[in-house]
Amino acid sequence: MGLLQKSLKARMTAYFLLVSVLVVVALAAITYFLAADTQKEMAIAQFEVTADHKEFEIQRFVAEQTSIIEKMAELDDLRNAAGNLLSEQIGTPEYESAYFKLAETLFLSTYLDYGLDRATELTAIFMLTKVGGRVFFSTMPDDEGEYRLNDQYFIQGLKQTFLQKVYPDPDTAAPTMTVSTPLLSPQGKLIGVLAAHIRLSVLAEIVNRKTGLGESGEAYLIDAHNRFISADRLGDNGYPRGVHSLGIDAALRGEKGAGLYDNYDGVAVIGSYRWMPELGLALISEAKASVALAPAHQLGAMLLVVGFMAVGILSTGIYLITLTIIRPILAVTDTTRKITAGDLSQKAPVLAEDETGLLAENFNHMILRLKNTLDDLAEEQERSEHLLLNVLPAPIAERLKQGEETIADSFSEVTILFADLVNFTPMSAQLSASEVVGLLNEIFCEFDKLSERRGLEKIKTIGDAYMVGAGIPIPREDHAEVIAEMALDMMDVIACFNHKHNRNLSLRIGINSGPVVAGVIGRKKFIYDIWGDAVNTASRMESQGLKGGIQITQATYRHLKEGYNFTDRGMVAIKGKGKMHTYILEGRKEETIK
Repeated sequence: MGLLQKSLKARMTAYFLLVSVLVVVALAAITYFLAADTQKEMAIAQFEVTADHKEFEIQRFVAEQTSIIEKMAELDDLRNAAGNLLSEQIGTPEYESAYFKLAETLFLSTYLDYGLDRATELTAIFMLTKVGGRVFFSTMPDDEGEYRLNDQYFIQGLKQTFLQKVYPDPDTAAPTMTVSTPLLSPQGKLIGVLAAHIRLSVLAEIVNRKTGLGESGEAYLIDAHNRFISADRLGDNGYPRGVHSLGIDAALRGEKGAGLYDNYDGVAVIGSYRWMPELGLALISEAKASVALAPAHQLGAMLLVVGFMAVGILSTGIYLITLTIIRPILAVTDTTRKITAGDLSQKAPVLAEDETGLLAENFNHMILRLKNTLDDLAEEQERSEHLLLNVLPAPIAERLKQGEETIADSFSEVTILFADLVNFTPMSAQLSASEVVGLLNEIFCEFDKLSERRGLEKIKTIGDAYMVGAGIPIPREDHAEVIAEMALDMMDVIACFNHKHNRNLSLRIGINSGPVVAGVIGRKKFIYDIWGDAVNTASRMESQGLKGGIQITQATYRHLKEGYNFTDRGMVAIKGKGKMHTYILEGRKEETIK
């Protein structure tokens, strides 16, 4: 780290290596992700085609088994044999004879007429009575005598050919798919239901074929209870709580899609999933992501190797280039050291006509501009301080310049004046915007002159209202007297304004004395403001005062009663304050306050 801090050559070479490595890594990563995404999309497209083919084969197989059951139910020999068996009493020799006759007929119609291969895809063939759903004949004799009254394949099989999608067997809980169809007598009367369980292992065999899945791929079926329909994993074997993955769970919700996710064993795979509602099965096709994305891994690794080799070669060249750059930079550095010491008359030598020479020339121009800028800054600082004094009181401005962030002071005794221009708003409605601002500016500028002459602190203006205080930010004993003089002078200003412009404006002034809190608020636009009950009371004196009058509180009256004339208003209802004793300032008793 010390070498990098002290040597520009080492630092430039190191930075170049860092940037080059980052570029190579970024390029390899982008290439890998693009290739991986393309590879993934190709795998998904292939899986979708394979899944379509497998779904078609499954549907065709189920349709064939359904067709076998329908054709068996149409054989007159089988219908006659079933009707004869139902007409005999159980346990009689006639019943035994009819039973074996039905078994022989079923065997001949199944294995001889339709071929051994297809017939063996039905794991059990059985017949149920139309009333009660009793199994009166089955290729699984243990089932005979059972009642299937509430089974869907019996209920629906009385009406039409029906395929009951995969469901758990009531006795074994094994996944089962059953097809049923009405069993009619040769005369067309309903005598029962012919049903058969389809061998689900055949569906698993169709799905397990590796066609289109590659060496690491697999396809499998899942029933609605998250169980495998597989020749070697049928039902819950090995997964007592069922199998789950993003693809399996999405398919069982009836969704169809594909993507990259972890399979039921937590292995990252690229998979395609879909739900086959008519069979009650989810078809999942997956391949390990590590195998499917292997070409993308190889391409990314190759780019990294080639990129690092290129970085190694280029780093040698960049080191040689830095040697030619160092000399003029050292010259500029030496000049900079002298300028830092305070000698702004120094100039950097121009040792070349290339970019480094241009650097030295620009450096010299910069120093010249720096000298001019420093002079300008001195002038600007003086101007800024003047502007700050126009916004804030001088003591407050000085405290801000010293770095004081929160300025808040308490004053035990100040006097506040609120003044409002009566009739200004109706008058302004008849004037243009520039005329309104011009007239208001003329009045308030006169008020400002009065305030500055008497050493008062103008707080703010709000619309056509004017607020000024005495005793802040520097306390003074005559705060009430100077505010009274200010109020009387303001009345004279309005009188002169009306005479000059032929207007009928008047002032309504309110004054109060008491304690306040003063401080600076805002970050970008500073404002010096005051708060407290004394301020609110002064505002009430104005808002509920008399047109052309100066209303003061008893607190202010106590300061002024010896030197001014008043009209006693008595107790006046003041909003938010209740009854208050107020006075109207009429004028001076003697001209002692200037």
